Amino acid sequence: MKLKWIGLFLGCALLPQANGTEVPASDATPQPTSAAVTITYDDPKDPFESFNRTMWDFNYLYLDRYLYRPIAHGYNDYLPRPVKTGINNVLENLEEPSSLVNNTLQGKWRWAANAGGRFTVNTTIGLLGIIDVADMMGMPRKQDEFSEVLGYYGVPNGPYFMAPFAGPYVVRELASDWVDGLYFPLSELTMWQTVIKWGVKSLHSRAAAIDQERLVDNALDPYAFVKDAYLQHVDYKVYDGDVPQKQDDELLEQYMQELE
Repeated sequence: MKLKWIGLFLGCALLPQANGTEVPASDATPQPTSAAVTITYDDPKDPFESFNRTMWDFNYLYLDRYLYRPIAHGYNDYLPRPVKTGINNVLENLEEPSSLVNNTLQGKWRWAANAGGRFTVNTTIGLLGIIDVADMMGMPRKQDEFSEVLGYYGVPNGPYFMAPFAGPYVVRELASDWVDGLYFPLSELTMWQTVIKWGVKSLHSRAAAIDQERLVDNALDPYAFVKDAYLQHVDYKVYDGDVPQKQDDELLEQYMQELE
């Protein structure tokens, strides 16, 4: 985002300062009565920035402040940790079969076997996933979504989009998230069960982000802060944490250009 009102500050700095001396009317510098502020959005990754910022304000300043945040704090403060962990483990266990398929589609055979093993162990010994026994056995969770499969084969992220009520996405995610719901056992859930699953997982994720609230609240531009963090997160998932250095260089170059 480039701001075209730097001249306004320069103009204010150059205005004559009051020092108790009367300035003759003929020598007085005409004072501007108003100044227009023009904001131009030019981030190629965020072509809908004007709309997205409006949705960000709605989500963050109203929904989160007066609804999500109080509920998340109550969930975090009053629900015992074993209960929260157990509920989240069950919901995550439902996604292991889709992770098995998505890792297989990327040729990540070890992680595919890991997902299959996790689902088998946690569903049986782990009491439907309440206890993450597989993690104790050295099988950490790695959830791959179909969007990551597309990214692995070169499908670009597409524009950044701030969805009302839901938060940030890239278009590739919006176009492909439904695919993960085609696999058992997610395919067996009713619409309301799916909505409840999404709501509980979102609540757990929001409660887990409580410690990061100050980072967003104190950011110079919270919208840009969250956008940059989310886009980095998307790339991190696609490359399993090993993001190509070239992308980092391009991001640095873009950042330096914005400072000019």
